[in-house]
Amino acid sequence: MRNRRDDNGGHGGAPALVMTGVTRCYGRRQQRVRALDGVDVTLPRGSFTAVMGPSGSGKSTLLQCAVGLDRPSGGSVRLGGHELTRMGGRALTRLRRERVGFVFQSFNLLPALTAEQNVRLPLRLAGGGAGRADRARAVDALSRVGLGDRARSRPAELSGGQQQRVALARALITKPELVCADEPTGALDPATAEHVLGLLRTSVDTSGATVLMVTHDPVAASYADRVLFLAAGRVVEELAETGGWEPGAAAAARIAARMRSLAGRAGAGAGQGAGPDAGGPAGVGPGAPAGVAGARASEVAV
Repeated sequence: MRNRRDDNGGHGGAPALVMTGVTRCYGRRQQRVRALDGVDVTLPRGSFTAVMGPSGSGKSTLLQCAVGLDRPSGGSVRLGGHELTRMGGRALTRLRRERVGFVFQSFNLLPALTAEQNVRLPLRLAGGGAGRADRARAVDALSRVGLGDRARSRPAELSGGQQQRVALARALITKPELVCADEPTGALDPATAEHVLGLLRTSVDTSGATVLMVTHDPVAASYADRVLFLAAGRVVEELAETGGWEPGAAAAARIAARMRSLAGRAGAGAGQGAGPDAGGPAGVGPGAPAGVAGARASEVAV
């Protein structure tokens, strides 16, 4: 059973993330692409939000702008009370290390390090992580994802699901303001994906984490409190948990039905001409960054 949230969908207090009127454009003149078009998103603390949409809808761009990996062309992004659009590169890097946890589709573990060392890496990059207490903290984080006995294993000695659980422990070790999950189950089989999603859900319900997840999978989205649907760089629909849906086939079917409807409308619009995201995969236009998964390790503390 999930924890009781307040009327705004979270556990109270100021929101973890507020995006107001966010736009992101790439290119110039005839090549100009509007990847985000006046996006308003608020993530209450202790909430789990999934973002879905057709390819080219702006999902990845939204995630990048939310954590300062990409700078919006207009609008405001406030993460934990910090206005990201006014911060320089070094300040943004420091903020991500201290306040954001990342979970990637490709795990992004360092192969030469043990699981425990990978989990401790955000602490080391922040200037700590070498003491006995920090090592114990990392082992405890691994124990919470069921890998306390694999602390000394290297990534090559772990299955894909185990590697993703190490990545999740690493994302949560700093108790971040926001956990960004970019297709976290895309490389996993269904049973392993269910386990990882359950751990993400538990991090929200028991630890008060705030999760923002981009996914194409309706089953993965069913673990969230609400689902935001993007099309042509805009939030066009929202499906919120009302009365406490549970992850599984019924909730996934509702989400999939919304996606089919959205894809149908997008296809009809495409027949009338190229939309704002034309020419760029996954909501990324000419000159856009390669995506959250392509960010430098030093910038995202992994």
